[in-house]
Amino acid sequence: MGKKLTKKRAKLLAQLEHIVGNNCYNGSIQNYGPGGSFEGAGRDFRYPLTVVDAEGAKRKTWSPAIDETPEALSTGYYSFGANRLQIIQALNEVLEYLETNSDLKL
Repeated sequence: MGKKLTKKRAKLLAQLEHIVGNNCYNGSIQNYGPGGSFEGAGRDFRYPLTVVDAEGAKRKTWSPAIDETPEALSTGYYSFGANRLQIIQALNEVLEYLETNSDLKL
C-alpha cells in the first residue's frame, strides 16, 4: 500500500468501504413478508469486509471498520470464491490518485 495509513486516513477508508459494501444487490433473492406474502424479487445487502489481525486471524465485519487498527484495516478485502478484491488498497489508491491529480488535501 502506498502511503502509511494514519488513524485519520484509516477512518476515512473505513467509511468509504462501508459505502461501497452497502451497494450490493442480488436479483435472485426472493422476498416474503408476514404470512408468506411475496414482496418481490431482489434485495440489497451489505457485503462483508474481511480483515486479518496481527495474529493472522480473519474476521468479517458488516459495520464500518473504524475501530480496526490501520494495520488490520489495510488487509481488508472482499472474498468472491477463490478471488479477492483488495477494497481498502483500491480505495487508498483512489485517494492517492485524487491527491496527486485533483488537488485533494487530506
